[in-house]
Amino acid sequence: MSICVYVGNLATSTTEAMIRTAFTEAGCSVGNVTIMRSAQNDRSRGFGFVEVGTTEAVTDAIQRMNGSTVDGRVVAVSEARVRPAPRGDRRSFQSYSGAGESGPRRNTGARRKAR
Repeated sequence: MSICVYVGNLATSTTEAMIRTAFTEAGCSVGNVTIMRSAQNDRSRGFGFVEVGTTEAVTDAIQRMNGSTVDGRVVAVSEARVRPAPRGDRRSFQSYSGAGESGPRRNTGARRKAR
């Protein structure tokens, strides 16, 4: 299993090949390179991940690449963190709006007497 390194402050024009070249020129072993892209317009979101082999390679890549310039921007490199599992069913908005799986809200409150 490979360990990933976070690479931030990327330009929108930065490609995976540019990041791979920068890491290999710095002497780091590189596996897969992934730049996170927006779903709406397929532009870079400004960060990505680089797979490296071992924990020693992670610390080496961070020391060599943090603060270096890629595509005209100074990049921030750190150890990638695992995203925590979401809490609950992540439908809190739907539960308040009545748009959940049970359909629209029903008036179940006390009824007023007709006069």
